[in-house]
Amino acid sequence: MWKTKCRIHQMSATFGFLAFLIAPLSCLSAQPLFEVHLAAAGRAQLPVVVSPKASPEVRAAAEEFADYLGRISGAPFRVEEGDSASGIVVGLVSSFADLPFAVDFELGSVSRDQYLLRTTDNGLYLLGTTPAAVQCALWDFLHRQGYRQFFLTDTWEVVPHRPQLTSAIDVVEQPDYVTRQAPRGAPWSDRELWTRWQKRNRMNSSFSLSTGHAYGGIVRRNRQAFDEHPEYFALVGAGRPGGANAKFCVSNSGLRQVVVDDAVREMKGQPERDSISMDPSDGGGWCECEACRAMGSVSDRALTLANEVAVAINDLGLGEKYVGMYAYNEHSPPPSIQAHPNVVISVATAFIRGGYSIEELVSGWQSQGAVLGIRDYHDVFAWSHDLPRSARGGNIEYLTRMIPWFYEHGSRFMNSENMDSWGANGLGYWLTPQLLWDVGNTDRVDMLIEDFLDSAFGAAKEPMRSFYKLINRDHKSVRSHQDVVARMYRDLEQARALTSDPQVRARLDDLVLYTRYLELYGEYRQADGKARQEGFARVWRHAYRMRDRMMLSTVALCDRDRFRDRAVQVPEDANSWKSSEPFGADEISDILQSGIAANQPTVLDFEAEKYSDDLVPATELNLTSAAAGSYDERGRGRQQVYTWLPENHRQVELQVTGGLIKHYRDRGNVKFSLYSPKEATLDAVDHNDSVPPDGEPRRIVLTSPYSGLHRLEWNDGSDMTRVVLPKGLPLTIRSTLEEPMRLGGRWDLYFYVPRGTTIVGGYTDSTLGNLLDGDNKVVFDFGTMNAAGYFSVPVPERQDGKLWKFSNSRGSRALMTVPPYLATSVETLLLPREIVESDSQ
Repeated sequence: MWKTKCRIHQMSATFGFLAFLIAPLSCLSAQPLFEVHLAAAGRAQLPVVVSPKASPEVRAAAEEFADYLGRISGAPFRVEEGDSASGIVVGLVSSFADLPFAVDFELGSVSRDQYLLRTTDNGLYLLGTTPAAVQCALWDFLHRQGYRQFFLTDTWEVVPHRPQLTSAIDVVEQPDYVTRQAPRGAPWSDRELWTRWQKRNRMNSSFSLSTGHAYGGIVRRNRQAFDEHPEYFALVGAGRPGGANAKFCVSNSGLRQVVVDDAVREMKGQPERDSISMDPSDGGGWCECEACRAMGSVSDRALTLANEVAVAINDLGLGEKYVGMYAYNEHSPPPSIQAHPNVVISVATAFIRGGYSIEELVSGWQSQGAVLGIRDYHDVFAWSHDLPRSARGGNIEYLTRMIPWFYEHGSRFMNSENMDSWGANGLGYWLTPQLLWDVGNTDRVDMLIEDFLDSAFGAAKEPMRSFYKLINRDHKSVRSHQDVVARMYRDLEQARALTSDPQVRARLDDLVLYTRYLELYGEYRQADGKARQEGFARVWRHAYRMRDRMMLSTVALCDRDRFRDRAVQVPEDANSWKSSEPFGADEISDILQSGIAANQPTVLDFEAEKYSDDLVPATELNLTSAAAGSYDERGRGRQQVYTWLPENHRQVELQVTGGLIKHYRDRGNVKFSLYSPKEATLDAVDHNDSVPPDGEPRRIVLTSPYSGLHRLEWNDGSDMTRVVLPKGLPLTIRSTLEEPMRLGGRWDLYFYVPRGTTIVGGYTDSTLGNLLDGDNKVVFDFGTMNAAGYFSVPVPERQDGKLWKFSNSRGSRALMTVPPYLATSVETLLLPREIVESDSQ
């Protein structure tokens, strides 16, 4: 089914040293290459030739190609109809009956896109098997001349100047991944810019795999059937709710027939389509009836429906058709039944159920005969907020490790969720299609990055090497937000001093404004109450004003309430915050200099460690219990804690007293939200805004459909609230440089020092309190510090692998060399899964 591509003669005189290095030696031609002169002295030497049978799509591609040849060489190129005897011949192989050489492409049912770039004594041939392949051929050839479209906007386009344009080439190309929709933009992204960027980076494919949530569309197209048969919906509790995210009672044969008939109508109505999606609606709510339970797991039921649709649409005589579905959320675990050979399962790399690893899901679905794809997450705004060093799309180590791993294990389709976060992830976004086209580029990623630095920044490349190393390759080190901002500003200042090129300067301006966003974001996140609202307004205004530069996910930040901090608001008339005034050169220079003055790099005498937020109970470590610590249950502003809900009690009962500061009781009710990492929508699983700021205690309950780890957040507008959690329920506080703990009063809390730790290091904003080791001995007195700052305490012999304690403390302590999680006891402490697993052995 899958065709392994083979490149032959991959050498281009115009692309130079890099193209030669990229060519596998086994694919270099033993025959001399014909050199063709395309332009000289301001004149085109050959026309661009298309077949009289060329489609509008191919003609448009040829016209754009001719335009870019002209922009590169300074010579106008005309496009004319003709045969393949001579010229720059562009089009489908099938459009030319008289090619001066044999072409033998081996194609599969889905791997259809191949092309060749070949020079002969008659001219240059850019021929593909499909219109998509022709487009890939044209942009590949321009790329070999030095053309680049690194990021979305014209600022990041590189058009070289080559008055003497020649080529000597003989190449056959075919992508490793059939579909390469990673990154692909958010639903609200500028589709014109994204489509252009994807085309210019060879991301278009003639095969289209449908994988979006499908059940809601089936219901809408068959409303009468579902109105007449409510039993077609899943039984949940005592009812069968419909709605946008409704699930089906798959055991019902009538329901399955409705779904199959709907798929047949859809395919007959669009017989040219390659696939149809049978991915379930988002979220939970699967059928609880006995007949559905008897069918097996949720994955078994979803796959049963997909299999039946695959059989039906392939019996229509319309050619080979496919069904797409994710392995995601409750239907992520591998099934116990075989998949139809034309069912493509795209394994999601997040929202996984059943305790499986990605590797286990891939092998499990593959063992049941599924054709594999991958559903990745280059960036999700709710996870990263466009910060650097946060998202997979900007993590070059992740991309170069996982893209080839997925391919080696059978994956041939890729799509990924992402944002317009080009400031944080632009380099990774550009590298991704290079890796998806040829996974062998993993071994050449350093050359690709060098090409990016050379082409985008020229004489300023060395400071920008430091800049991109910091934000895209240095993900394992832990740095404060301010330290990252400080270093970014300084790299950009050095880069600006090395270049006067207006295009390079424009790119640096984009990145200065992105760094300013980070500076403003850090100030906002550190603030409370009125200062927090004011800080958010500054972030919002700046992001909106720079929206056309496509460095930020402006729509997500400015227009999507679901991504917003509940402690801040946008005015009903947001026009008062909006400005489209361009940033002038002097203003950008002032931003840069002010940013350097306000943000200083941090120099530490210890190496910070990075830990996951995949928390589990610390009780697995069998640590010795100690006297319980304590903290003031009263707090102001935004607070968050982590807890763990057992399967038989998936709720949190709180005693809450709001409005403890009487003269601040005009700030509204206390707002609670409960989050679970298992919730695929990223929304809170429960809210409660019922507690008024009146000084009276009240009991509230937040309920979750999930067991395990949860994050509880609340905000009271800073009028002070007492929150009492049930005894025995895990309650862990996270404290990092980016998110320091927000406790008032004195406190005594424990944390864990993993085995092998040599230094306990971090940051304190208070000089009150002691640090006690695992034997309850004082190893550091914060009162000996002259001022707030970083601390570094050696771990005494045999004191690693134990609970340590901050005693009689005030303020916050950010932990940097050990897991940054604190609790009143080992029984209430949650720790990163990787630490519990490694230290419990």
